[in-house]
Amino acid sequence: MTYQHDRDLHLTHSPERGYWHFMLYIEPPAYTSGAINAGRQLDTYASRYAAEWRDRLTPCAPDALHVTLVAPDEAPQLWHPCVYDDPDSPSAVAGDGCLCWRAFRDPITWLPVAVHHYRTVTGNHEHWDHHTYAPLALPDGEQLTALIIDREADMVWARTDRGTLHILPEKQTAGYSTGYPGSGPAELARMIEKIVASDGYDVTPGTPNQQPAETVFGWASSLAAAHTQELTLQQLMLLCRTGVVA
Repeated sequence: MTYQHDRDLHLTHSPERGYWHFMLYIEPPAYTSGAINAGRQLDTYASRYAAEWRDRLTPCAPDALHVTLVAPDEAPQLWHPCVYDDPDSPSAVAGDGCLCWRAFRDPITWLPVAVHHYRTVTGNHEHWDHHTYAPLALPDGEQLTALIIDREADMVWARTDRGTLHILPEKQTAGYSTGYPGSGPAELARMIEKIVASDGYDVTPGTPNQQPAETVFGWASSLAAAHTQELTLQQLMLLCRTGVVA
């Protein structure tokens, strides 16, 4: 999908009619949902990696892609001010609590990020949940140099040769996990094999629907993989050869 924000997306909002009209040009995949980005929800205060990703986000006006990240009845809140900006906002609660949504964009991938702000009156409980999509690839020409298993944020990240952190590209309904003999570790094992086979340049989601090598799957499904760790490309190569990373 080669989405370009200024070229492909046109959005209008009619307050009287209460919904948004938008047009987004895409070339459909060979089969239903085969190339649609996987949705991700992050607690960006859970880990240093999630915080690193959060800190590069830029605020922006909401558009049609942000609308896809929220429930239909919550979409108007993307246009409401936060209680910190306007105590009388429609999303404010008694001038102190808040149930707003904020719109951001990843300036590197241009993927939308919708942030839900939940604050009780008096602020006894407050949190910000980040909703976005996993990319379908790393930026052109960049090489994965490290795979990061982030147990605190329940995420898997990719670090490229330019030092940039990305959510690991992920196919819809085929997420990654570790520490048990199931489909999540199998998908991660297949992605590791794809990364190694391409010397870190092919990090596109979707892997052959076949069992990965027992050495790689055995590691991904074991407790050795079930903690936060950074694995260099060289360690991934060693894993594919021997079943261990060190």
